[in-house]
Amino acid sequence: MPRPPHAAPKPRVSRRVLACFRWYTRRYLRRAFHSVAIARPGPEPPRDGPLVVYLNHASWWDPLVAMRLAEVVAPDRTLYAPFDAEALQRYPVFEKLGFFPVQQGTRRGAAQFLSVAREVLEEPRASLWVTPEGGFVDPRDRAARLEPGLAHLADRLAAEGRDAWLWPLAIEYPFWEERLPEALCQFGEPIAVSSFEGLGKAGWNTLLADRLRDTQRALEARSLRRNPSEWRVVLGGAEGVGGVYESVRWLKAKLTGRSYRAAHGEKLSRGPTTTN
Repeated sequence: MPRPPHAAPKPRVSRRVLACFRWYTRRYLRRAFHSVAIARPGPEPPRDGPLVVYLNHASWWDPLVAMRLAEVVAPDRTLYAPFDAEALQRYPVFEKLGFFPVQQGTRRGAAQFLSVAREVLEEPRASLWVTPEGGFVDPRDRAARLEPGLAHLADRLAAEGRDAWLWPLAIEYPFWEERLPEALCQFGEPIAVSSFEGLGKAGWNTLLADRLRDTQRALEARSLRRNPSEWRVVLGGAEGVGGVYESVRWLKAKLTGRSYRAAHGEKLSRGPTTTN
């Protein structure tokens, strides 16, 4: 299918720029969160065929957390994601990271998304990350509707007999026992597009929304339990209060021969496995 004249081509990802940005993102997240953690055991990521990860849009942090998650769950896939067209003009470096422009809230933007997304998913090792709520939504809001773009994409892929996976992801950012919040993430069961031929756009929208909300409810229950054994920490951040107060604690421990531990609580600080 030819690309519409107003649609941008699929972005070319610069491996060098991406590696630098991932390094920066890890440092940035460590300063902002006590941990980035995935609920365990969790379903295995699809290995074959293009992958669409769709997530609730809880905060400004979602794209950066998603980039870290992509390193962990899909390290051999090229990440792509839609980006507000006006914002991308101000930050063109994001095009080198796999982001492509979409005019939000317009018919043209919907056509842009469908065109580039379908081109992206022609790559067997591609991963497309999207927030179909279309704007920031509280993670406890179950009534928020999904924008139709993702359902249109799924319906088009199914009609063409193209195989792809749709993987729901829930994210929330609660404060537990540390000064900084946790970034908690849970994946749902992957949806095979080929298993739902003839579902239609409305049916796809309902299916996608139900699976995402189910995943959010499961994440909410885990978050309330605060059980460290249920989480795999994929990025450990700062602990303790920090600053002069933490320096005094460290010095006092050294002078008295006691062990020093910055963490205030026990949660997510010693149970799960941490990776860089």
